[in-house]
Amino acid sequence: MKDIDSLRKEIEKTDAEIVGLMIRRNETAKRIGDLKADLGLPLRNLEVEKEVVKRYRRMAENSLLPEDVSEAVCKMLIESSVGLQAVALRKRCAKKITIIGGSGKMGVWMNEYFTGMGATVNSVGRSGGSMSDAKDSDVVIVSVPISSTLKYLKEADAVCRDDALIFDVSSIKSPFSEYLKEMAKRRKVCSVHPMFGPSVPSMFGRNVIVCDCGCAEAVSEASELFDNDGSNIIITSVERHDELMGYVLGFAHASNITFFTALRESGIPFSEMKRTASTTFKRCMDTFLPVSEEDASLYHQIQRLNVNAEEVWKNYENAFNEVKEASLSEDPEKFIRVMERGRRFLTDGDL
Repeated sequence: MKDIDSLRKEIEKTDAEIVGLMIRRNETAKRIGDLKADLGLPLRNLEVEKEVVKRYRRMAENSLLPEDVSEAVCKMLIESSVGLQAVALRKRCAKKITIIGGSGKMGVWMNEYFTGMGATVNSVGRSGGSMSDAKDSDVVIVSVPISSTLKYLKEADAVCRDDALIFDVSSIKSPFSEYLKEMAKRRKVCSVHPMFGPSVPSMFGRNVIVCDCGCAEAVSEASELFDNDGSNIIITSVERHDELMGYVLGFAHASNITFFTALRESGIPFSEMKRTASTTFKRCMDTFLPVSEEDASLYHQIQRLNVNAEEVWKNYENAFNEVKEASLSEDPEKFIRVMERGRRFLTDGDL
């Protein structure tokens, strides 16, 4: 036991050295961020980041440290470094912004985000404020449940200045897309969808979709507001947005819910499944367990309110039946073809 205790002490000492080195690395990264700000350089250099990842994998070659572990640590360190540099490089915003639904989780996140940019932010929600607060705002953001978005877009349309930028942040656009397009003919309106939840510490590597409803100026201004911290801005139409969300959100949610519903129907205790889990099953658990804890009402709206839902479910059923038939067939070639077609689609985009 003394030998084990002494070795554990050695690990503890090494851990302290590792953390100390990570802190030192971040301090250097922060200085690089300050220099980037002075020189007008962009926050991220993806080629440099790729080289850093390769370097970490090389350093782990032929050692007891798996290269995948070294790469995972590297990526976490890069994210931490970018987060620190983003503070120095974050764009300033002198606009007056009103968030309708500002007391909700996403509203609170946006309040902190825009306040951090130097904006003056008003919050309208359960905790106070009124639509009159939006009258003199430069930007008005509608961050309410999908089913209420149209109501508040109409109210914002009625009270806001003609030159104000208005956009929603709903997950689905179908219920109010026609009104958005009508508004865009006469004022600055677009539609935004941050593809992350309010718990994220930064927008590093996060996707933000900006939907063009017919006003290019609105798209440009909204994109500028969210083009920070190493985010990825994707511009599309409201129709294409909901077509994508049918799979990126609706199908992704439904497949995970179907997964754990089938497990429940099996009659086998989940605790027993976890004890005997394969690597693939563990990866699935990493996804479906968080999904099971999400807001069921929001997920229902994402399923029900998308005009593409029926088509997505039809494709789901067809795919399920194809895989089922191939799995139960005595001809292995059927199953192999399904796997190979899927592999080509995922690697080459081959339909």
